[in-house]
Amino acid sequence: MLRLYNRQQAQLLDKTAIEQDGLPGLALMRRAAAFSLKLIQTHWPKAQQLAIICGPGNNGGDGYALATLAYLKGLSPHIYQIGPLPSTGDAAKAQLEAGALGLFSKSLSLNALDSSDVIIDALFGIGLNRPITSPYTEAIDLINRSPKPVVALDIPSGIDADTGTLLNNGVKAEITASFIVHKIGLFHHYGPDFAGKVFLDSLGLAKERVESLPPLATSWENQDMPHRSRIKNTHKGTYGTALLIGGNQNMMGALALAGKACLRSGAGLVKLISREPHLIPLTQMQPELMCYPSNALDNLIQQINAIGIGPGLGQDNWAWQCYESTCKLDLPMVLDADALNCLALDPFHYERWVLTPHPGEAARLLEKPTQTIQNDRITAIHALHKRYGGVIVLKGTGTLIYDGQQLALCHAGNPGMATGGMGDLLTGLITGYIAQGLSLFDAALLGVETHARSADLAIKTQSEASLLPSDILNFI
Repeated sequence: MLRLYNRQQAQLLDKTAIEQDGLPGLALMRRAAAFSLKLIQTHWPKAQQLAIICGPGNNGGDGYALATLAYLKGLSPHIYQIGPLPSTGDAAKAQLEAGALGLFSKSLSLNALDSSDVIIDALFGIGLNRPITSPYTEAIDLINRSPKPVVALDIPSGIDADTGTLLNNGVKAEITASFIVHKIGLFHHYGPDFAGKVFLDSLGLAKERVESLPPLATSWENQDMPHRSRIKNTHKGTYGTALLIGGNQNMMGALALAGKACLRSGAGLVKLISREPHLIPLTQMQPELMCYPSNALDNLIQQINAIGIGPGLGQDNWAWQCYESTCKLDLPMVLDADALNCLALDPFHYERWVLTPHPGEAARLLEKPTQTIQNDRITAIHALHKRYGGVIVLKGTGTLIYDGQQLALCHAGNPGMATGGMGDLLTGLITGYIAQGLSLFDAALLGVETHARSADLAIKTQSEASLLPSDILNFI
């Protein structure tokens, strides 16, 4: 289980290590340098020429410490200071140590970077929360224009450690050497695009010290996926009955995808409510689906363990009748797509649902611009929960799941999922898991992780650009 922290928490742990655990700041910089150099030599064992781009703060100090260690190990580090030299504290000490070995700043150019084997980004660390300006913008542009591999120290310069927002400009790294704890900004919004593969070292902080601070969020690793076995003495009734509602004119396929995913979740029975002309085609598309017209809802309620509404629902009179009839029920439910758009027009609070908005739907639910949602997704998901209750799944890069107490982040998934119909699969999965008796939060988390990891399995045999929602059904 990955434990994810925000900027304030990471800075607190760093300060505590220095003030209470007696770990000097310069010693932590040297440990960060040793870890970073080990990563560089592991990934690029033949690298000799290191271009180290340093900023004026502690991240620059990490860069100077790396230059010193690399020189002592027989490599050829070249330092390029951007902005003023570190003038105080441990960063200044690290700069003086490098200077004592004759390691002084050179003039940065694209030719200088292209003659190196690896570029190290030590411009800004996790404290940066303002837009990048000159001369740092120009330095980042040069780094990104070079074809040489880039290693970021702690975080790529220009990425907000909390929100993953791009602060005007940012370094695109192949790998990020992260220190002490994982910063949540590396795992959502723009973070994954700029951080590359993230490697963490605690820099010698005691495990008890780190774990004494509760993380902001958690994220599953491969071994955290639960093994869902079945007993032999069982039957379809053991695994619940799910009802999915949607598939309006021109959108029957959305409901079909949701129904198929719900079946794959392991639900015992999956029933669909759709437009009457769609009932036979839906059954022909997947014979295990049981299909009914909207006027059958009252008769089905006693048989249902969970409802999912929204895939292909539309917003016409038929859709609103289905939506309003569903929302009167005291049953656990999942709302997605047009059901969320209906909710945005007539908001109310309910604790027994899972809402699964993408950023545009979240913007409508909160009456804010989409960019505001994306610029601070954690604040947005807290606001959604406060207004609407239940469990919120805020979809996107680093999908977030929140129930008012627990915050989880999914770092699986790939850009091939950016196509119509993927959300319908997720609705079906979560509804199916709720029908089988999982709590709302557990069903949402398992649904998101299963959905994303199935897509990751699918692209092992085909390109991201050609991935379709139906392609991932067999991997669930």
